[in-house]
Amino acid sequence: MWYAQWDPENLVILTGPQGLIGEGDNWFEYVDGPEVTDPLTQIEEHYLDTDQQVITWRLVAAPALEYDQQRNWEYPPLMDQIDALWHDIDNGTLDKTGAFYNLIKAIKDQYPKP
Repeated sequence: MWYAQWDPENLVILTGPQGLIGEGDNWFEYVDGPEVTDPLTQIEEHYLDTDQQVITWRLVAAPALEYDQQRNWEYPPLMDQIDALWHDIDNGTLDKTGAFYNLIKAIKDQYPKP
């Protein structure tokens, strides 16, 4: 069993979760909430469930990401980008017809600079 100390004024966890109840007031059992399935659109928000007298979390909408953050989520791993560049060089398509250019351009077009 895990415990956490709740700050009722700021609605945040002060201490824990930890295996033992600490000193002071506002210690409650800490239980798991739902799992994040899409980190782009969901974040965990801790709260005190007053009916059950436990601290848990719920999923809420994530704040909107800036265009550069959205691009960073979409870009393929660096090794895949380097591999695409190598193949374009090897195929003689290191221009706007190449796989690397079109891969990156699609992401930039999807998330343009404001």
